[in-house]
Amino acid sequence: MSRLVVDGYNILHAWPDLARAMRTESLEEARRRLITRLAEYRATTGNEVLVVFDARRRSASSVDREMVEGVEVRYGSAHESADHVIERLMYEASRRGTVLEMILATDDHLQRDLVRGMGVPTMGSRALHAEVERAEGERSGEIRRRDEKGAVSDRLESRIDPEVRRQLEAIRRGETGGPNPPAPGGRRLT
Repeated sequence: MSRLVVDGYNILHAWPDLARAMRTESLEEARRRLITRLAEYRATTGNEVLVVFDARRRSASSVDREMVEGVEVRYGSAHESADHVIERLMYEASRRGTVLEMILATDDHLQRDLVRGMGVPTMGSRALHAEVERAEGERSGEIRRRDEKGAVSDRLESRIDPEVRRQLEAIRRGETGGPNPPAPGGRRLT
């Protein structure tokens, strides 16, 4: 898949944590959390992500399209619902022959049946949730590995010349001498 199209409000209502955020915080906060999670998914998978929301739940002064954290966000209008926006996008993709490069994520069975009829693959909210969580887990693992690798390479001992490190270790263990310890300036005394 190269482009994931998400039925925004459908997924907000389907994912328990986002539905709870809509009830206890705000619709804007739930939308922000969905977009943030989709941005993480995008960053991990490299797939383009487009999320479509209805306009009726937004202020009249808002724009109809924007990029947020690398995720394209589109809104319907007073004359075109999010479902219509999605259907038009899928129809255009079918005309271009690029439907297999897209996948629609929604639990709206009518919407899924309609776009499947155009040849567009679909997934439900649970499958999307599993995909996003898998991507978040991969991303967390990458960050943890990078941090661990950085912590090791930031240690002083990893930046010291191996011969100097050997000599310091000998001093630490109380092993003295050696045939000709280096004099100040690095020259050996003979």
